[in-house]
Amino acid sequence: MKTAILHNGYSFHSRFFQLEEYQSYYNDILSLRCLHQYDLDQYDVLIIPARMTPRLLLRYQALLLNFFKKGKTVIVFGEVVDRWLPKVEWKHIPVNFSWWVEKGGDLPLELCHTEHSIFQYITMQDVKWHYHGTLQPPAEAISLVNTPDGRSIFYIDEHTYGGRLIMTTLDPIFHLGLGFIDQAKDFFPHLMQWLKNECE
Repeated sequence: MKTAILHNGYSFHSRFFQLEEYQSYYNDILSLRCLHQYDLDQYDVLIIPARMTPRLLLRYQALLLNFFKKGKTVIVFGEVVDRWLPKVEWKHIPVNFSWWVEKGGDLPLELCHTEHSIFQYITMQDVKWHYHGTLQPPAEAISLVNTPDGRSIFYIDEHTYGGRLIMTTLDPIFHLGLGFIDQAKDFFPHLMQWLKNECE
């Protein structure tokens, strides 16, 4: 499995790429601003971190959709605004950054389809720190983590685009790059370990 990850030029992305413990999970770093210059056909997986520039993602929408059509996998973290990825139904909600320091605080979430192989790698602890918005997955998609109102923060869609979309409103790369919220540190490697074993 050959994996590329997009870079937006932000400091937290750069710091993430300096962390040796995560470098084995991707092969190449691609600048979003120059995406048209790369041969994406050589990759099986494309990772799109949170905090990417929506107008640039919109610029390359056709290229990204073509990547899907070749049966490949795209992992999207964080927000999907300005509909750069069509058919993703994103709803913004205020982010609860401090629930764990409040007396009796909680961030209610439900693991769904727990028979899915991904849950051999990912636990509730891996996904429970905060989330940026919620999603309404397409009918054919598999939601893996839901909020109490039945909306998703993490789903897999293998039908809509011709390839596989792994979509989550979690933002682990942002927090790994900034070096805060330790709760976020395991989600990215556990997700990539699952995907690697799925592709072997």
